[in-house]
Amino acid sequence: MRARPVCIIGAALLSLAAAPGAAGAEDGGAGPGAADAGAAAAATPAGLVDPDAPTAALRADKTEAHVGDPIRVSVVTVAKAGVPVNLPGTFDLGPFTLLGRDDTVEQNLGDGRIRREFVLRVAAYEPGEVQLPPIDVTYLGARGEVKTVRAGGLAIKIASLIANEPEPALKDAATPVSVMEENRIPLYVGVALLAAGVGALISFFVVRKLRARRGERPGPPPRPAHEIALERLDRLGALGFLENADNRPFYFAISEVIRDYLGARYGFDSLELTTDELIAELRRHAGRELILGEIQGWLSACDLVKFAKVSPSASESRGALESAIRIVTLTRPAPVVAAAPAAGGGGVEARHA
Repeated sequence: MRARPVCIIGAALLSLAAAPGAAGAEDGGAGPGAADAGAAAAATPAGLVDPDAPTAALRADKTEAHVGDPIRVSVVTVAKAGVPVNLPGTFDLGPFTLLGRDDTVEQNLGDGRIRREFVLRVAAYEPGEVQLPPIDVTYLGARGEVKTVRAGGLAIKIASLIANEPEPALKDAATPVSVMEENRIPLYVGVALLAAGVGALISFFVVRKLRARRGERPGPPPRPAHEIALERLDRLGALGFLENADNRPFYFAISEVIRDYLGARYGFDSLELTTDELIAELRRHAGRELILGEIQGWLSACDLVKFAKVSPSASESRGALESAIRIVTLTRPAPVVAAAPAAGGGGVEARHA
């Protein structure tokens, strides 16, 4: 029965000891540490802690570097497998400059968590103890809202490239040294030009002597246009004609043969001319000695097949071939007649086609 009064007395003493502290807090007499603790408790109550928040840490491959040296900074996060984590599009690097970003490395830790490493390449251009500020990492909450966690900053020492910094000074001027060097480039150039000239002179005389020894042989004369045209027409006729086949390609080929022949025969480019332009050129170059009416009618019939898409029969195709041979035969040059020396009081004539 004595234990209960002792407990009551102890409780009373504890309440009296706590009462001045509470009163001091209300009067503003509490220390700054107590105020900060209260503010922290109010800012992060236990009910607002996000269980899906990832952990984030900031690392660098070196703690000391020179001005302008690239530094590899890694933002390492560990989050649940279903929580997307990424770096924001822009972030503050303080005195550092972003040189580039490498590919993100992901690793499945096997316990339902994913480790991600975001790699940045940065550089600083001012010497001294430089602070890389914290970097925020974004992630999606359970309701799809964007949240952030912060990876703590780093201190990196940047050394100057100047040896006697912070009081740089120029080195003492070195004593000038006289250097004598023989320049043989003009000699080499002169010898090369002389050798080239001698070689060219020898080549000229050798070629001249060889040409004088063997002489210049003229090449064979070109074949007459009508021989080439008749040969091409003969090859087209050897292909034969079919009654139930499309004979339009035959008309295309035979028309090209005659147009090419007329241009070569009378000396003008005829393949790109229309029928009217071709007849006008023939009238200008050949005059009235040509059967212009027959040629114009034959070319017009070929144009009708080509442009009106009319498929002629086998007999019509054979007749077109015969007309083409007739055009070439009637317009070829006249045969040359040479008189042979008289023998026994008679004259002999040689006819050459």
